[in-house]
Amino acid sequence: MAFSLGIPNWTLSNFLRIGADPAYVKVLRTTVEISVPVTALALVLAYPIAYALATRGSILRTFLLLAVVLPYFTSVLVRTFAWIILLGRGGVINDVLLKLGLVSQPISMLYNRFTVIMGMTQILMPLMILPMYTVMSSIDQRLLRAARASGASAIAAFLTIFLPLSLPGVLAAVLLVFISCLGFYITPALLGGLSDVTITMEIYSQVVDQLNWNFGSALSMVLLAAVLAILWIGSRFFPIDRLLGLSDDENASHAAVRQPLGRYWLMHIGSAANALDRWLPSIGGYSVSIAASLMGALLLLPVLGVVYLSFSSSPYFEFPAPGYSLHNYEAYLSDMHWISATLISVRVALMATAIATVLGTMLAFGLARGRVPGRKAIVALVIAPIIVPTIVVAVATYFLLARIGLQGTEFGLALGQAVYSIPFVVVIVAANLRDLNPAYERAARSLGAGPAATIRTIVAPLIMPALVVAAFFAFLNSFDDVVYVLFLGIGRISTLPMLMWQSIRQSVNPTISAVATLQFALAAIVIAANALSSYRRRT
Repeated sequence: MAFSLGIPNWTLSNFLRIGADPAYVKVLRTTVEISVPVTALALVLAYPIAYALATRGSILRTFLLLAVVLPYFTSVLVRTFAWIILLGRGGVINDVLLKLGLVSQPISMLYNRFTVIMGMTQILMPLMILPMYTVMSSIDQRLLRAARASGASAIAAFLTIFLPLSLPGVLAAVLLVFISCLGFYITPALLGGLSDVTITMEIYSQVVDQLNWNFGSALSMVLLAAVLAILWIGSRFFPIDRLLGLSDDENASHAAVRQPLGRYWLMHIGSAANALDRWLPSIGGYSVSIAASLMGALLLLPVLGVVYLSFSSSPYFEFPAPGYSLHNYEAYLSDMHWISATLISVRVALMATAIATVLGTMLAFGLARGRVPGRKAIVALVIAPIIVPTIVVAVATYFLLARIGLQGTEFGLALGQAVYSIPFVVVIVAANLRDLNPAYERAARSLGAGPAATIRTIVAPLIMPALVVAAFFAFLNSFDDVVYVLFLGIGRISTLPMLMWQSIRQSVNPTISAVATLQFALAAIVIAANALSSYRRRT
């Protein structure tokens, strides 16, 4: 904020410039014009998946969970690269159209508004699904069965019972996705054209390219103010901390999931749905399962396409692959630039993981067990890095590190990435602590063990699986990061995602598909470790 006000000469000129210059007004308008349709489209496509996750059988639920969670923890850069492979002039879709004779020359499908919206929608769908599923899974299915027993059709029961009760999750999901759209950088920068410059791209240009810190800070403050206003409005309907398992209000779930529609309107909606039931697809049949399966495939196929083409023997992207080879992986392993970048990523990720795990665990203990004054304010600060746009946090961290001379260093980069990872550690460890039976600790204390001995011999072993999973997620967040490297690395640090970013912007090399596959495999390993840990805790 101080930089945005032009310290040491305090002034509002930077903010006045944003409103007075048509170019920056257009940037703000473009950001909203992209964010609104992405949020709306993600909601329409994600709702059937969340509904199927909450109501359908175990086989479909397992597939959908895999389709949602695996892309969610796969790097945004990898998923954006998948769209470049699919839609490029030499990409998969153009290659198929040419072979089928449907077109005589490649069609230009990249670098336009439609591609940005489509790519961002697919990338943000998991973020839309998870909050809705959190609320939908808590809805008592007996209410729907009671409605059906009273003569309501499947659609009438859905519209009058399930949909109203799921609206808090819908509102929370829309809130999170719209805020994420406002702060999205990678996908618009790679898939957009010259007319698709968003506020995050302008912030990067001002801070890094032009070194205009004051004006870049003013743009960041505008984005932050918009996000905080949206969060304040959204919190009137649904507490975000409850989605993350950090709410200590016992009545939160009952207060949040309330019927927002009047009885009069619900009765009329139910009557109309019963009358139209014969003309509409059955909610209780296979239509929702089919739609959810198709949407799940949409989430997985782009990245799986990259994995498939990484084993192609062709020196360029060609679909279907003419043969299979490991030459892309050999090119990666034989290039010292790629190996050096990988080692840097591992070093930075290990430092960030250690910092985030230690500090996050301490915070989790305080929030889960302590009676801390100002707990809600602390929770807000803890979850801020995953709610506030990443680029805003990265800019603030850059200014702080520049003051102490740590910008452009691996330790400074690790500190910045740890800030983003700490909330994930807190959420995972706090949830485990809340489920821990306090009788174990009371028994240890009654036998003469002090607080330190109780934690060392009882609590630590019981939460160790959660700590391991939290450390895995912290490592993955750091290893896949691009935005913090762009700001904090200032061109001196070349991590693996950073080298991928530079390579994608220059040319689409098949070697990148091998690197993307390795990152995808790392995300799969983290998810498998989490599943294995959960299974061992249950058994």
